[in-house]
Amino acid sequence: MLENISLILLERVSLILVITYITFQSYFIKNIFGKTLVAKNKLVLGIIGGFLGILGTVFGIRYNGAIVNYRDIGVIFAGMLGGIPSGLIAALISSIFRLFLGGTTVIPCFLGTITAGFISGLISQLYGRKHFTFFRTLFYTVLIEITHLTYVLVMVKPYSLAFDITFKILFPMVITNSLGVSFLNYMIKNIEEQLEQTAENTINTIFVIMEKSLSSIEEGFNEKNAKLIAETILNNTNFDAVAITDKNKILAHVGIGSDHHVTGMPIQTNATKKVIESGHGLKVVGKKGISCSVHNCPLYSGIIIPLTDLNNELIGTLKLYYSKKGEIKNSDIIFGKKLAQTLSLIISLAKINESLKLATEEKLRELMSNLSPHFLFNTLNAIKYISKKEPDKVNYFIDNISELLRYTLYENKKFVSLKDEIKFTTNYLELMKLRYKDKLNYEIMVNVENTTKIPPFILQPLVENSIKHGMKEDELIIKVKVENVDEYVKISVEDNGKGFKIQNKKGKGLELIQKRLNSIYGEDYSFSIKNGLFCGTTVEIKIKSSNIKVGESV
Repeated sequence: MLENISLILLERVSLILVITYITFQSYFIKNIFGKTLVAKNKLVLGIIGGFLGILGTVFGIRYNGAIVNYRDIGVIFAGMLGGIPSGLIAALISSIFRLFLGGTTVIPCFLGTITAGFISGLISQLYGRKHFTFFRTLFYTVLIEITHLTYVLVMVKPYSLAFDITFKILFPMVITNSLGVSFLNYMIKNIEEQLEQTAENTINTIFVIMEKSLSSIEEGFNEKNAKLIAETILNNTNFDAVAITDKNKILAHVGIGSDHHVTGMPIQTNATKKVIESGHGLKVVGKKGISCSVHNCPLYSGIIIPLTDLNNELIGTLKLYYSKKGEIKNSDIIFGKKLAQTLSLIISLAKINESLKLATEEKLRELMSNLSPHFLFNTLNAIKYISKKEPDKVNYFIDNISELLRYTLYENKKFVSLKDEIKFTTNYLELMKLRYKDKLNYEIMVNVENTTKIPPFILQPLVENSIKHGMKEDELIIKVKVENVDEYVKISVEDNGKGFKIQNKKGKGLELIQKRLNSIYGEDYSFSIKNGLFCGTTVEIKIKSSNIKVGESV
C-alpha cells in the first residue's frame, strides 16, 4: 500500500482540484468575491478552505494510527488568499474535525494544521498575494509540511513509532500537499486573470457607449437617443438585439426582431412586464421565457435589467438578447448590470440638464454648472484610466458620482442635515482625488451633532475654491472642520495652497454663499478669508448657535 500511496493521494487531490476550480468558476462565488478572489470575504474563504481540509482528511489513507492526508491544501490555500483570518478559520474547521477522528497523531496534526494556516496567512499579509508564484508556493508548502511532520516526530511516543510514521509518510504528504497547493494557486490565478480581463473589456465597452451617448445627452433621454444608445451597444458587443423601454412602451429596439418590436409600441413580452413590476433583473431562455406573441420571433435568450433614476425609482428597462445560436454567460450578466448602472447615470444627467434649462435661480445654475456633461465626462475618463490598474475601484467611484448627482438634483430644502452636506462634500473630494491622485488629500473633523441643520451647498464651493486656487506642485491638504466655539457654530475650510491674493476679488461661488447666508441669518453670521503666514488660506463661517436648527429638515 505504502509503495503506491503517493499516486493514490495525487489521484484524489486531482479530484479536489477539479471541484475547487468548478466552485470558483460559479457565478455565486464570483458574485461574493468580485473581480479578484483575494480577501474580499475572509469568512467565506476560510469556510471553503476548511471544507477542502475536511475532504483532504476524509480521503486520506490510514497508516499505523496516523492519516496520510492532504488536509493542509485547503488551509494553506485559504491563508494565501485571505491572510491570517482566513487561514486560521480554515485551520480550526479542518483541525477540529481531525480531533474527532482520534489516533496516535491527533494532537501534533491539530497543531500542524493551525501552524499551516497561520504561516501561510502571515506570508500573505507580509508580502501580498502576488508573492505566491508557482515555485514560491511549492517551496513554502514543503517547509510547512516538514514543520507539520516535525510535530509528529517530537510529540508521538514511543520514538520508534514517531520515526516510522514520520519518515514513511514524509514524502507522500510533502509531495501531495506542495503540488496540490501550487497547482490550486495557479488555477485560481488564471480565474482571477479571466475575471480581470472580463472586467476590463466590460469597462472599455461601456466607456465607448457612454462617450457616444454623452455627445447628444443635452437633448434629453428620448426615443432618438435611446436608439443611438441601443445601436452603440449592439455595434460594440456580441448581442443579437438590444432594446430600451420606459415603463410602458418600447423606446428603441435594434437588431433581430426589430420588424415587430417597434419603437413606440406598448411593451409586448411578459418577461419585461415582470421586471417592471418587481424591479429586479431577469435572465430568460427559450421561446417560453421570452414570451413574445409573434410565433417566429428570432429572440431566444436574454437579460432584462431595470433602469432607475438617482432616487432608485424605476424608469424603464435595458434588454440584451441573443438568437438561438447565442448563450447567456456570467460575463454577460456582469456586463448588463454595469451597463444598466451607467445608463441610469446618463438618464439622470439628462434630467439635470433639463433642470438647468428650466432653472430660474442663480444659485441653482451656479452650483449645478459644476456637474455638467463636461465635468462628468472628464471624471468618467479618469475612472476609465484607473480601471485597467485598479478595476475594483470603478464601482466605488461610479457610486460617488451617483450620490453627487442625486444630492444636487433632488436637494431643494432650505436646510439639510450636516451629515448629508458632509457626505456630499466627501463624494466631491473623492472624485477630485481621482483626478489629482497623490497631489490632493483631505481631513474632515465634525464636533457638532450630525442632525444640525445648515443651508445646502455651503461646504462644497469652499472646498472647490481651495482646489481651484490652491493647487500646487506638492501635496495640497484641505482640512474641513465644524465645531462649536462660544455661542457660534464655526465652519472652516483650511488649505496649505498658494494663498489668496488680497487684490483678487472673491469668486462668484464665495459671493453667492455670502448672499445666501445674509438672506437667511442677517447679522447673525460672519464670513472671513484669512491667509496663512507663509501659504495657505482659511475660509471661516460663523453662525449663531441660536439660529442653528436641529431635527427635521425645513
